[in-house]
Amino acid sequence: MIETVKNILKKYVNISCETTFIVGFSGGWDSMCLLDIMNKLSKEYGFLLVAAHLNHNWRGKESEAEKERCLAFCEDNDITFISDTLKEGLKASELVAREMRYDFFKRCAEEFEADAILTAHTKSDNAETILYRIIKGTGLNGLEGIRELRNLDGFKVIRPILNFSRKDIEEYCIKNELYPNNDSSNSNTKYARNNIRHNIMPAIKLINPNIENSLITLADIAAGNNKVINELMHNIENQITIGNKWLTQNFLILNSAIKQHFVYKLLVKNDLEPSFTKIQEIINFITENQKSKTGKTLSLKNDLWLFVSSKYTYFVHSEHYKKIDEEVKITEEGKYKIGENYQIIIEKYSEKVENYPKAISNCAYVNLENIKFPLTIRTRRNGDIIQPFGMQGKMKLKKYLINKNIPEHDRDKIILLCKDKEVLWAAGIGLNEKLRTITNPTHKLKMEKIENV
Repeated sequence: MIETVKNILKKYVNISCETTFIVGFSGGWDSMCLLDIMNKLSKEYGFLLVAAHLNHNWRGKESEAEKERCLAFCEDNDITFISDTLKEGLKASELVAREMRYDFFKRCAEEFEADAILTAHTKSDNAETILYRIIKGTGLNGLEGIRELRNLDGFKVIRPILNFSRKDIEEYCIKNELYPNNDSSNSNTKYARNNIRHNIMPAIKLINPNIENSLITLADIAAGNNKVINELMHNIENQITIGNKWLTQNFLILNSAIKQHFVYKLLVKNDLEPSFTKIQEIINFITENQKSKTGKTLSLKNDLWLFVSSKYTYFVHSEHYKKIDEEVKITEEGKYKIGENYQIIIEKYSEKVENYPKAISNCAYVNLENIKFPLTIRTRRNGDIIQPFGMQGKMKLKKYLINKNIPEHDRDKIILLCKDKEVLWAAGIGLNEKLRTITNPTHKLKMEKIENV
């Protein structure tokens, strides 16, 4: 087992005395086996080994006692130990537990600048996961089961004992005189995976005693088929995407199987459970809102939404909603920074302009002859108004942006040049009629995105 684990790690990490591994350590049979193997390898290579224990705080004194036994094992074996305890009152569900664990592992990896996070998933876990996904409804990608390597916000998550069954793990622990924790919740069949482990799998083994290997073979076949499909889908993807956005109408003319494939990939990429129900919900949402000019959003989790408009479909992350609250006063021509990444340049300009930039450009040639300083650069506020270019009357900025088909999540990011409550220029959107140039302009306006200024 030790050689197998070593070879798997070498596929993804350059193992040396400068390497750091985080091992998810509950103290159960699987994680005890993995940590012991890694401890032996650390003696050979001299890398830093960190055992990360998360107390879910569901079982009171039992959970606390397990934590103490994990700590004692690490102290006896000179292994760095780090732990955290979840707040009381969190929903006791498998999904919540998984999300909290990986969030904890990521924080540990950041703190220790780890090269990889190791989890103790086994062949038995993999078989149960595949069966669980079949029961819940899944596609070919879901049939691949647990992968040996995954990405967690830039960190490698490796499953080095994925080729070993639960029986192999138990034999290793007994042979090496390890004494794992026995989590009482593992026998509670109200949890779906425990029900599969204790009831459904034993029943299936009466029909096929080799069911674990059969399911793993199914996963291998699915993985092979997916490689072929992905190559074919790459050409189709080029026809429906611009950057990270789908062209909504191009997506909708695809057949249902291809739609499901693209939605599945998007869910996996954003670490969401790719169930058939969720995939169909998203496809239905896109279909129902395909004619929306300003777009509609569907909440997928706390910090992630799906945006659909008649033109584009894409995921919106929480950072899209971050507003620049800063207000910069302009007293004369010059460069003015706003926020962390933008600056507005106002400079005198009187030459003849052959081709004026389009309204959506971040550059504009204007007449500021009748506009008096001071001005301000900011994002939108309640009560803002604008006189749209080519119009005589004024309107609320909100209505103007709606008419321009600007999605709601983008409106608070638009940089505005203002005179009090009146918007003179919405960078990349349009100009106020008051800045119209009759002959030559008096000034040039430009917005630039800057880095580390």
